[in-house]
Amino acid sequence: MSIELEKAVDLIERAAEELFESDSTVRSVGVIRTGAGGYGFRAVRNSAIPTPLNARTLPVREVLEIPVFYTDTFGEVESQLLVPGTGPATPSNSSSVPEVNPHSPLVCGLQIQNYDDDDREGTLQQGYMIIGTLGCFALSANGQTAALSNNHVMAGENRGLKNQDRILQSGSVAFQSAQHVATLTDFIPLQTSPAGAKPHLGNVVYNEIDAAIAELEATAAWSQSYLPTRGLTSPMGTAVAKLGDQVFKVGRTTGLTYGEVVDIATIVGPVGYSPGECWFRRSITIEGLNGSQFSNKGDSGSAILRTNGEVVGILYAGNGQQTYACPIGEVFNQLNCQLA
Repeated sequence: MSIELEKAVDLIERAAEELFESDSTVRSVGVIRTGAGGYGFRAVRNSAIPTPLNARTLPVREVLEIPVFYTDTFGEVESQLLVPGTGPATPSNSSSVPEVNPHSPLVCGLQIQNYDDDDREGTLQQGYMIIGTLGCFALSANGQTAALSNNHVMAGENRGLKNQDRILQSGSVAFQSAQHVATLTDFIPLQTSPAGAKPHLGNVVYNEIDAAIAELEATAAWSQSYLPTRGLTSPMGTAVAKLGDQVFKVGRTTGLTYGEVVDIATIVGPVGYSPGECWFRRSITIEGLNGSQFSNKGDSGSAILRTNGEVVGILYAGNGQQTYACPIGEVFNQLNCQLA
C-alpha cells in the first residue's frame, strides 16, 4: 500500500536502514509519489558495482508495508571536478558553455575556484585547478553580499581558511588579481563517517548541507541574475521543494538544464570526499526531463530554481542520472544568511 507524504518522510530513515543493509549497491533512498496517488520509497542502485553471485539477494519490495521501487544507474555519486589550467583542454578552449569564461558583473552559474586551497594542495603546480559553480548571491550575517556555493567548491572540503582564501572567477593556475572576486567567509564543516558505515549499524554521521559563502570584494560588480543571453528568470525568493516541481539550473559544465524533483527527504551515501566518506539526509533528488542529463561534475554549487524563480536547493553531487541538492532553507539557516 502507499501512504501519506508526512508518514513516508517520518519513516524514511527506518526504510534506509533496511534498504542499505539489504543491497550493497544502494546509494540513495528517498520518498516518491506512487502511481496510486500515495507515496512510497525509491532506492537508487549503482549497478556498475560487481556483486558476487552468492551475495545477491532478492530486492526488498516493501518496508513497513510501504512499497519500494528501484532505479539502476551505472555511476558512483561524485562531486569534485579537476580541470587543466593551461593548454587546449582548459575550460575556455574545450567548452561551449559561456559560464566557464570570466564575466563582469558576476552572475549566477559562473565557474569559480578557491585559488589558495589549490595552491596549498599542490594542484596548481601540476597544471590543474579544482572548479565549481557560483550558485547565487546571499547576504551574510553582517549584511555583506556573498557568493554561495558548496564547501567542496569554495572551502576545499574543510581545508579552507576563513577570511583568507581567495575565490577567483573563472580560475587560473597563476594568481590574477582581476579574477579575485571574493574571499571565503564561512562554511559548514563536512562530517565524515567511518569507512563501511551503514545506517542500520548506527555509525553514519549525517550531513544536511554542503555549503559555503565568500563575501564579495568591494570592486566586484554583481547581479542576482544569469547571463543575459540565457533569458532566464532571476532567483527571487526561496521555497521548500515538492515532488513534481519543474526546476532548472545553470552550471559551468552542462550549462542550462531542466529537470523535475523526483525524490525528497533523500538519504545519500557514501559520497567520497577528501576527509572521508560523507552521508547526507533530507536531500532533494532531481532528474533531467525526458531522460536528459541534469548535471555533471563541476556543476556543484549551482542553485536549483523552480521555473518561477524560487530557489529550492544547492546542487552538491550526482551520478550522471540523478542529481542531489541540499535544501536552501537549511543552507541559509546553518550559514545564518539569506538570499540577496
